[in-house]
Amino acid sequence: MNNDFYVLEDLGFMTITANRLMAAFLRRRMAREGIDLTAEQWGVLVLVWNRGSIGQDELAHIACVDKTSMSRALAAMERKGLIVRTPDSIDARRKVISATEKADELKERSRAVTEEVLALTLKDVSPQDHATCIRVLATVKETLRATGR
Repeated sequence: MNNDFYVLEDLGFMTITANRLMAAFLRRRMAREGIDLTAEQWGVLVLVWNRGSIGQDELAHIACVDKTSMSRALAAMERKGLIVRTPDSIDARRKVISATEKADELKERSRAVTEEVLALTLKDVSPQDHATCIRVLATVKETLRATGR
């Protein structure tokens, strides 16, 4: 019989700790390659690169962070010269995020580092287990989004 108050090996704790470890590992690997990007910044840049430009509110929604946290992250990226925020042509209150040339220069190198990190992270995970994990997390994410409304 287990006398622990609560066993932390549940979905929430495991995803949070795995995320922290992966983010730290990615940051170290990026730094080793001379790339000054955090996992969060990499994720934002991927969204911007994939879309060409994207609204700040939309970025916050996709990344599942509040507007204030996204604004802070973007301010740090702006200071690094990675993104620019410009007023939307239709609604000047809305900010549109675009990657700078400096960010674009990091694109392929940072992708290579990320792919290496993912390969190392998943080396002991079968493709079937990986697919199941992604499917389960996507379901949990959608359930939480629907519940949070």
